[in-house]
Amino acid sequence: MFAFLLLLYAELGEIIYLAQMLQREFSFLELTFQAPGVGYCSIGLLKMVVLAVKRDSIAELVQNLRDVWDQSIITVEHKKICENVMKPAIFNTTLTAVVNFAMGISFTVLPIAEMIYHYALTGRWVRQLPFLIWWPFDPLSGNKYFLVYPLYIVIGFSAIIIHMAFDCLFCILTAHICMNFRILEHDFENLKSSSDINETSESVRILVEKHQRLDKFKEAVDGIFRFTLCYNFFVSSIIICIQGFMVTAASGYTLIKFALFLASFLVELFLLCFYGQDVSESSSKVAQAAYNCSWYNESKKFRQLILQIIMKAQQPLVLMAWKFWPVNIMTFSNILSASWSYFTLLRTVYYK
Repeated sequence: MFAFLLLLYAELGEIIYLAQMLQREFSFLELTFQAPGVGYCSIGLLKMVVLAVKRDSIAELVQNLRDVWDQSIITVEHKKICENVMKPAIFNTTLTAVVNFAMGISFTVLPIAEMIYHYALTGRWVRQLPFLIWWPFDPLSGNKYFLVYPLYIVIGFSAIIIHMAFDCLFCILTAHICMNFRILEHDFENLKSSSDINETSESVRILVEKHQRLDKFKEAVDGIFRFTLCYNFFVSSIIICIQGFMVTAASGYTLIKFALFLASFLVELFLLCFYGQDVSESSSKVAQAAYNCSWYNESKKFRQLILQIIMKAQQPLVLMAWKFWPVNIMTFSNILSASWSYFTLLRTVYYK
């Protein structure tokens, strides 16, 4: 709750500071420096609210996936599939954490290093703040500075942690769904005939039910994440554009800050879109696997069940960012394309 209130104050403070800046003379670089922070905090606040409001749905989905895990990971081949999916997912989420924490350090700690460096050169302390927020007092004066600066660090890392928590949760949940689709694909391809027709049909029925259950899991993920992903994609296209511009205009340690900020957004968006794409591809492969089993030698009931799963799986499951964007690599490409268009427009305006 404390982190939420701090982040909420930071968002309001950045908006007030931005509004006050627009009422006086300001440089274009000042505007582009302030705007991404507003967008970043707003996404963080929305993610925090969604995780709180949807916590019961998330807990239910996690429990369902845990139950399916116990039922699905049976053979050595199943364990290999699990490792092939989950190990990269853990690595990718760890990489996201490293990039985000590096970005957090660059914003909150590097100003301290710059102040020390400036003091070593000139013998004077020039107080700085990591980013710009409106305060009802002068945060640079007196002992207030030593109270305010730690709050900036807490605000910065609170925003980073909530971004990471939301994104990593999405990636891990979708990775579990992909893993189960690949196990389902393996089970269809290795479906064995039995002398007992009823036993063989029962095996297929169980696989069909597993596919239906995975379809419901995808719908649950959609229900939890879709609106936030839509807002995230929209705001990110603008922030990537501005950060790209700042990278070309900045120098010194500020260049490191903006480059890491840009990298964190690119990594985040790529992972979200990558796992959305993986869900679609994994679900579509089930149809081919079902067709590859020896259905032509089986009973009519068996063939009807196989036909049912083929018809259903031929339509890949698509995670949606609300109703506007499918969560896949094409959307990632479109966001980068839009950001590039905004970037060229910004450069034209700035250098005109």
